[in-house]
Formats: sequence, C-alpha cells, structure tokens
Amino acid sequence: MGFILEHVKNPVQVMNKYKRMLKKQGKMVLSVPNAEAMNRRLGCYAGFLGDVTSLSEYDVELGHLRYYTTDTFKRDIEASGLRIKDIEGIYLKPFTTKQMISLNFDKNILDALCMLGLKYPELSLGIMAECEI
Repeated sequence: MGFILEHVKNPVQVMNKYKRMLKKQGKMVLSVPNAEAMNRRLGCYAGFLGDVTSLSEYDVELGHLRYYTTDTFKRDIEASGLRIKDIEGIYLKPFTTKQMISLNFDKNILDALCMLGLKYPELSLGIMAECEI
C-alpha cells in the first residue's frame, strides 16, 4: 500500500481488511508521507507550516487526511494486528519540491539522498514498513 493510508478515513480498518487476504507467510508493505520530514520541519521553522502535521492547501487538494510520524505509523500498524518486520525511510528531501527542481542536483546527489533516507526514516519524505501477521 504505497501512500494510501493518508487518504482513508480509517487506516487501521483498511489494514485489517487487507491483512485477512494475506497468506500465512505473506507480507504487507506500507508507505506513508512523513510529518517529521526534513522539508516539513524546515517549513515550520521558516513559518510556512503551523506544525509538522498541518495540511497545506496542496495536501488538501491531493486528498490527504493526515500525515504520519514514525510513532503514529507504528501505532496504527500495531493496532491493525500486523507485526513490523522492518521500517525505513524513503528519500531525504531537504527542501520543497520547487526548490529541489531549481537546484538541478546531479544524479549522485539524488542517489545519496535516497541512501540517507533509508538510514533516517524520522527525517525522510516517506516512511515504509514491511509487515507480517
């Protein structure tokens, strides 16, 4: 479930529904946007966001109902009865998308930001969890 749970009213109920479809040794991979991402933290310090969980106009336009922190993501996963096998970050994004594009980073820098994201889920753009029953 890639970037689905932030759009649904009851994410725990959705995970429960799809958990029942897993085979005995099946796995579920979930990813969500991270409220505590580096770019969102920067937005707060710069006065663009009230707090990291605030939804911007763009978020509302995209249909986001929430942002997750690592802790709230883990909480919802555990509430669904799934067990977290591994959790990692997806892409360390230090600036807004518009700023990132304008900087025209070399591929090596973009690859390095992906590698950093794996190590620092609490700062990454997204959080990914591999789960099992």
